[in-house]
Amino acid sequence: MRKKSLLAAVASVGLLTALSSASAHAAAPAPTSAASALACGNWSVANDWGFASGTNCNGTLVDGTVTDNNADGRCPYVRGYKLSGAYDDSDWAGPKGDSSPVRVNATESDPFVRFSLRAIYC
Repeated sequence: MRKKSLLAAVASVGLLTALSSASAHAAAPAPTSAASALACGNWSVANDWGFASGTNCNGTLVDGTVTDNNADGRCPYVRGYKLSGAYDDSDWAGPKGDSSPVRVNATESDPFVRFSLRAIYC
């Protein structure tokens, strides 16, 4: 008889521990992702040979599209200038009517400060 009551007591304590542990985990707030905390805004640049637009989150995550507007032998791309003076270039679009993704990245310590639409001859 002692074995049965001891086993029942151990099982009860184990169940209470599991329940209190589960409720402690349920009460903890859900972690927020870094992306949800970013401040994002829209950007766009245009000139005679192309157009580009997208989003810029905290100057570090830049995403969008560049489009070639003219059949002039130039293929546009976006250049993101960083605080340090360094830059990063997107893929280029071309020929006329073609679009390419703009995906350039910077660090928090050296974020993008401006964008320009440039072109290569293609």
